[in-house]
Amino acid sequence: MMPMLFSASTAEPNFNFGHLVTGNNAKKECTRCGTCCLKGGPALHYEDRVLLSKNFLTLEHLVTIRKGEPVFSPEAEAPEPATSEFLKIKGKGNEWSCFFFDKENAACAIYSHRPLECSLLKCWETADIEKAAGRNLISRHDIIAPNDPVLPFIKEHDDACSLQNLDRLLSALNRENSRQQALRDLTALVNTDMAIRAHACARFHFSLELELFFFGRPLFVLLDQFGIETRQENGGCSLSLASSMTSAKLVKRM
Repeated sequence: MMPMLFSASTAEPNFNFGHLVTGNNAKKECTRCGTCCLKGGPALHYEDRVLLSKNFLTLEHLVTIRKGEPVFSPEAEAPEPATSEFLKIKGKGNEWSCFFFDKENAACAIYSHRPLECSLLKCWETADIEKAAGRNLISRHDIIAPNDPVLPFIKEHDDACSLQNLDRLLSALNRENSRQQALRDLTALVNTDMAIRAHACARFHFSLELELFFFGRPLFVLLDQFGIETRQENGGCSLSLASSMTSAKLVKRM
């Protein structure tokens, strides 16, 4: 089966911890405003593996952020390439709002078994979460069995669809003399990404949720935030720059 083409927020929201500190300096406890949960699910640390072993979290709740994928760090004002792979609790539908956040009741559905980052985060005092951010994060290989038959597909995907050159290719789009070649290279990557996903989905009958864990977000979804449109045609995909997107805007968003 072809990987499902789905609509999703293309980059993580800017989760600058300083932006969480409220104007009320006297605040000393959570008022359940939901801001932290609406900003996105937490990254998972080694301490969180127990939540998976006890099924408080399942693979369907997670999305893999691959090395080189554009993400926001706590200090960043624009997306930067992830320096290593890590796992996050996925968002809801088209949003990054944490999957377990009950917006109507401003509550966490797994509060008693919430991940490390959630237990450390205090919007009035961010020292603890800042100390843990980016450290001891887990990846797919920390929880996939070493004899799992999906591993050769993951290796093939990582080798053929590496995101480590993504930043270079996006930069090339801003130069007239390299733009068309960059689009061709990105088109080849998108089609390879989709072909490997299709092969794995046909073999293992993955749901979309499991596909997002095993292979991360499709490349065409990542490219959308940079004004690169994807069209399906003749059994594959072609890419083009959005007509409203200028080179100056591309630079600004990178």
